[in-house]
Amino acid sequence: MKEINDLLEKYNHFKYEQLRSVKQLPNSKTVTIVVQDDEGEDVNSIDLTFTGISASRILEDGVLSYLDMSSGITLIKEKNLYGFALGKGDTMLHVHNAPLYIVATDIKIEER
Repeated sequence: MKEINDLLEKYNHFKYEQLRSVKQLPNSKTVTIVVQDDEGEDVNSIDLTFTGISASRILEDGVLSYLDMSSGITLIKEKNLYGFALGKGDTMLHVHNAPLYIVATDIKIEER
């Protein structure tokens, strides 16, 4: 959980960043979030790969750039499950009520 908290702190919960894509594979989903500079150029890219998915609501990639990221994201661990959601929250209840969410047993984080 320390790795997740450090990531959220480093990027300010990804407030005002861009959710670029959600790749859906048979046994996993990978969310790509892009951090941009003041001119809108990509500076960093973070892939969050979820496995052991028990619930999710995914939107088409074409609408992701229109999502309001002013509240950032939620990335929590509760009862041995990881919850990812659009918007700021700190419970699984928030995760399940978000317009885009993933609940899974494992997460892999890759910064590029």
